Amino acid sequence: MKGATSALFLAALVAMAMAMAFSSCHAADYCHAVVPCDDETCFNYCQKNNYKNFQTYCVPGQMYPSCCCRVPDAAGGGA
Repeated sequence: MKGATSALFLAALVAMAMAMAFSSCHAADYCHAVVPCDDETCFNYCQKNNYKNFQTYCVPGQMYPSCCCRVPDAAGGGA
């Protein structure tokens, strides 16, 4: 019973690591605390930092919310 549980846990870890590796190939997220974090301030933050073709979103932080700029991976662009 213990061996089957360990094997299942290991398989879940491997699957999670593969999912994270594949998802990180397509885009990169750059986050920084921005107050207030809303559509306008987050867009301005990403634009000010010269990110191209970005998508913005806010996430709660420990002290302050963070603005995240999701940028497509340049290597996956096929250019």
